[in-house]
Amino acid sequence: MRRYLRPAAALLALCAAGHAEAGRGKAVCDGFLPPNNLKIAVGDVNALGIDEAAFDAVLTRVESIYSPIFAAKGKKLRVNRKWPDDTVNAGAMQFNNTWVINMYGGRHKAVRAEGFALVACHEIGHHIGGFPKTDALWPTNEGGSDYFATLKCLRRVFTGSEDTAKLDPAAARACRAAHPGDAERKLCEAEALAGMSIGALFQNLRGQPAPPSFSTPDPMVVAKTNDSHPDTQCRLDTYFAGALCLKPLGEEQADAAPGPGSCTAAQGFSVGLRPRCWYKAPTGEALRPIDLPSVVDLGKALEAVSLSLR
Repeated sequence: MRRYLRPAAALLALCAAGHAEAGRGKAVCDGFLPPNNLKIAVGDVNALGIDEAAFDAVLTRVESIYSPIFAAKGKKLRVNRKWPDDTVNAGAMQFNNTWVINMYGGRHKAVRAEGFALVACHEIGHHIGGFPKTDALWPTNEGGSDYFATLKCLRRVFTGSEDTAKLDPAAARACRAAHPGDAERKLCEAEALAGMSIGALFQNLRGQPAPPSFSTPDPMVVAKTNDSHPDTQCRLDTYFAGALCLKPLGEEQADAAPGPGSCTAAQGFSVGLRPRCWYKAPTGEALRPIDLPSVVDLGKALEAVSLSLR
């Protein structure tokens, strides 16, 4: 999961428009990846990512966790496992009270199980990721679904036993600063690594010369919330923001307000905010972009204090 799926790798693409089911349901527009024509068939030389067993294992875990959550809302979660389908993407749709995510078999060698889980969580987020919604009203927008994926979903899906040995030390320090508890820190690190792998995918897809970095957050401040796919660095910032937010896992996000279940400046948070590179904060909330380097510096300071007490 350490690099980007190439021109469209790994798996999902929100709008399953064009597939047979699209005409019978409300499809989410766009997709996890921008529209693409990439096809990677099972057995293709490029299909070196997760195998079918890992594909099923990830989706079984996501489904087992979220089916009861959807049921409590009066909805049925249906996870369509389209392993033979060579589409490189994924989708989310709603058929009355049946809410669907479509997961396809087209995948890139760079995507591993953790990255695949992040994509599935993004699709779940379109259904229950809360604020901000798109103009179509039911789907949480792209940035919001990215935020939900690490803020809520992966914290339930991951076990804390994921291998994070290759994580950028800057991200590890930030996770340690935000989450002093060992269990929470490990989940943060696993989420950061998942985000980095998918970030590499976006880099490859867009033909960008360098991968995104935890130390160089996107400086853009939008004048209006962007409902479409944010840029590569901005998406990594969003995954990391969700991983760093200290809001309790059990506090649900709201559909019409930014605060519940999320970190906002209005609530006094300075870390874990929805990045301003895609999100326009409501009037009255400090327009302060997430400052990841300051989190890294805080991690260094805490390490120095710890050493001084030994």
